[in-house]
Amino acid sequence: MRVKIFKGIVLFSFLFLVLGLFYTQILKGSLYSELSENNRIRVLLLEAPRGKIYDRNGRAIVNNRLSFDVQVIFREMNDAGKAARLISDITGIDEEVLFRRIEAAGKMPFVAVKIAENVEKDKAIRIEESGRDLPGVIVTTRPLRNYVYKDAFSHVTGYLGKISGVELRKYRTYGYHIQDFVGKDGLERTFNDYLRGTDGGLQIEVDSKGRQLRRLAVKEPCKGKDIYLNIDLELQEFCYSLMADKSGAIIAMDPSSGAILALVSLPAFNPNIFVVSGNSTEISAILNNKSAFPFLNRAISGTYPLGSVFKIVVAAASLDSGKVDEKKTFSCNGSLRVGNRAFRCWKEKGHGTQNITEALKNSCNVFFYQLALLTGVDEISKYAFKLGLGRPTGIDLLGEARGLVPTPEWKKRKLKKPWFKGETANYAIGQGYLLVTPIQVARMMCAVANGGELVEPVVCERIEDVKLRRPRVQDTGLGEGTLRGLKEGLRNVVNEPHGTGLYARSEKIIISGKTGTAQNSSGKSHAWFTGFAPFKNPKISVVVFIEHGGKGGLNPARFAKKIIEKAKELELL
Repeated sequence: MRVKIFKGIVLFSFLFLVLGLFYTQILKGSLYSELSENNRIRVLLLEAPRGKIYDRNGRAIVNNRLSFDVQVIFREMNDAGKAARLISDITGIDEEVLFRRIEAAGKMPFVAVKIAENVEKDKAIRIEESGRDLPGVIVTTRPLRNYVYKDAFSHVTGYLGKISGVELRKYRTYGYHIQDFVGKDGLERTFNDYLRGTDGGLQIEVDSKGRQLRRLAVKEPCKGKDIYLNIDLELQEFCYSLMADKSGAIIAMDPSSGAILALVSLPAFNPNIFVVSGNSTEISAILNNKSAFPFLNRAISGTYPLGSVFKIVVAAASLDSGKVDEKKTFSCNGSLRVGNRAFRCWKEKGHGTQNITEALKNSCNVFFYQLALLTGVDEISKYAFKLGLGRPTGIDLLGEARGLVPTPEWKKRKLKKPWFKGETANYAIGQGYLLVTPIQVARMMCAVANGGELVEPVVCERIEDVKLRRPRVQDTGLGEGTLRGLKEGLRNVVNEPHGTGLYARSEKIIISGKTGTAQNSSGKSHAWFTGFAPFKNPKISVVVFIEHGGKGGLNPARFAKKIIEKAKELELL
């Protein structure tokens, strides 16, 4: 009995299957054949907008705009030559170029391949309306990065570029694709994983002409996270305008929190040219500009001799180690002989007898030669490291250089030579092997201004709902007497008669600082000024560095004054 029931079930199932096949293939065969031939399911990528970047007051520095692209699915095209000709007539793109792109798309015949990007809206509409004559051609939209202030923020924001093969292999498991754009420098690179959103997709049914019949399914893209900076837009643009025709860097920083209020490096570039691949000529021009090096972020990656600004370190080492006190004097008659060489002061007839605060004001080379020889190279190097030179600051931008604080051990290891007394004299005025970055100098001046703490520079203040770690703070260990002597000397540099920083003197606020003129082997001296304001309870520290800028007491001092007064006007102090 059970066997008969089982046979009946099998027979019934078989008959049901046969009837189903008969209905599908015979009775409805022509219908399904037509549907298969004339209708297709197409899946389109919906790119996620990247997060926006705002200044400290919520003003957009980087946002997104809508871009129209033309793509082709080679398998669905009838006549590649005709398509190239029609699209060329509408867009103005060379017909041969379009034809080669369409032919290249034949390597992936079932995939939508971009042949024209950033097409003007009215032209995109005309291509869309020509759908009957352009089977296999589709117009898509995507968010395109827009750097609102172009060159002024280029070394802060960085730029986007096509993902490289190495990057794709590394990040493929995180959802990256071959045509994705990723951050290549600046904040775009540092915070790429936050700024990058999650792509979506659209599944549509189209007929044989490529016309959309209906939407089958959609996964909405998820926008990336917005970033808010410590930088003030107006102060940044003001700093950029001061340096517009020069090479160098300007940094403005809050001495207490480490917040970067402005960071400018020149020459700069327009990050918008990297957003559209059609700008290859402009990109090549920048890449081939070997004299200007516009991609070099001089604020954090350029290393330079510091010149007389280094006298701050020598003064700190001698005072804090107890080698001298504020009353100790040396005499300057214009030069000092060390071994068989005469080391000269910038003032030919000398400065006479002076103490450490007077020597800082006058930037007297002979005084600091003697001070350095008394203090010793090892002690000076130790305090250079204490004040943050010779190592990265930890700023939240990639590509920071270490610089170099030389020691006798370093010279013996690297150059196989001993250290000479004459090198200590040269070291005293920031020459020789010493190399620093402007951001290191800004951090050092912050430590003098805030009472001896090295604060980590911070560009990004917050990222939407992401909890960022607090900036690191390191105690330099400088004594109160040392800091008091340094601050008094730096105030005199700007505010006392004959101080080398007189051009930084302001009637609106008491500015303290130090000038530097650093000789280099490639031409005119580099020019430095670094300072802080106000004298009591400082709220801003500024570094102005001009490559081949001559004397630090001229343009750098003038610019620093203007920057600090502008910051006061913007109520940043």
